[in-house]
Amino acid sequence: MNRFILIMSMILLSSSSLAQDSCMVRPSCADMGYTKSASDCVGKKAISCPFDTTAYYCPEVSENCDFSEYPLTECPTGGNCTIFECGGTTQFKLDSCQSNYEINSDSTTCVACDFSSYPLASCPTGGNCSNYSCGGTTKYKLNSCKSGYTKSGNTCTACSWGGYTASSCPYKGTCSSKTCGGKTQYKVTSCSGNYYKCGNDCCGCYCWDESECFDLHGEYGYLSGWNENCECYEYCCHQNGGCMA
Repeated sequence: MNRFILIMSMILLSSSSLAQDSCMVRPSCADMGYTKSASDCVGKKAISCPFDTTAYYCPEVSENCDFSEYPLTECPTGGNCTIFECGGTTQFKLDSCQSNYEINSDSTTCVACDFSSYPLASCPTGGNCSNYSCGGTTKYKLNSCKSGYTKSGNTCTACSWGGYTASSCPYKGTCSSKTCGGKTQYKVTSCSGNYYKCGNDCCGCYCWDESECFDLHGEYGYLSGWNENCECYEYCCHQNGGCMA
């Protein structure tokens, strides 16, 4: 009898244990972190739930990737970028801009340089220019020309003076003038008094004795009489001409 009771007790205990086992709540795939679908995990390292192969776990990019220095999802037009790939995601950092582009104030885009007002590769000879540097290129704009040059379009042309070589009209001279590029020069047309025209200047006679006089250009002449003012006597002291009034 005691043996029967013992066997029955063992059966009851076994049945109770089995009942407890059968009443345990199994955690769901979602409880275990398998909350993604296959499409959510494309390009990432993924694990499927053993109880439901349509449920997946794949780490979020933010879980193990630091993109703080790579804020861009693509490299901007005209940019030179560094690429960082992590967790199946690719991000970019703008390092510099290509030729004829410059980095915008936001440091994430490149802006095309505008050289429309600066058409020259260099400042022309005789020119006063402003310049604009962008994207490693410097170009120029002609604002004005220096003294002695005239502005024509985007060039400066040196003035042609011809016979106007004197910077001022000389003493006793009568002159015509020419102004070019903000500069005025003169040409002697005649001389007055006891002066005569020599090149583009007026020269006077200086008599040293009764028979010899010396002019400003080292030319010697002879007078029939001496006069300290080089006034005309029979011969003028200028070798190559008559008396100069």
